[in-house]
Amino acid sequence: MKIVYRISEQDYMDATSLFFASRRPWYRGYSRRLMPWVGGLLIIQSLIFLTFHGYDGADIEFGLLAAGVYLLYRHFAIRRFVRRSHRSNPQYQHDFTADISEGGIHLVTATDDSLSKWGSFVRFLESDKLFVLFCSEFTFLIFPKRAFAAGEAEQFRELLKLNIPMPK
Repeated sequence: MKIVYRISEQDYMDATSLFFASRRPWYRGYSRRLMPWVGGLLIIQSLIFLTFHGYDGADIEFGLLAAGVYLLYRHFAIRRFVRRSHRSNPQYQHDFTADISEGGIHLVTATDDSLSKWGSFVRFLESDKLFVLFCSEFTFLIFPKRAFAAGEAEQFRELLKLNIPMPK
């Protein structure tokens, strides 16, 4: 099957979120989601203390306020970094053409022409909108499901299940 697609900023954000959610150990995903909430609570708690008790002896509260600002900022900074990464990469401004077969995936872009055999992929993830194929722990290819014709996404999923071992 042959598909032509462009990776949108939302596709890239979704793939990155899927990657972060799939990382081991299990608590990393929860801690990343809790970070802005904890940061916001630290900020609120510090501001309440400073408002009602004044600034005398509030060194700990200023430390908690700084920690809260950091945790809240970090959450939004990660999202901004991912968006900027997509926008600054010229590869994502052009179409991808993927010829998918029993032998692997022949991927052609404006700047690259490569053939990846199935053995070069270590795992894959799937969401309701994307297939994400990993060449290594941190390197992945994105295939939006909207690029596939009716029934082709199921064929692609079956090829992935047959050729890419699922991690334990």
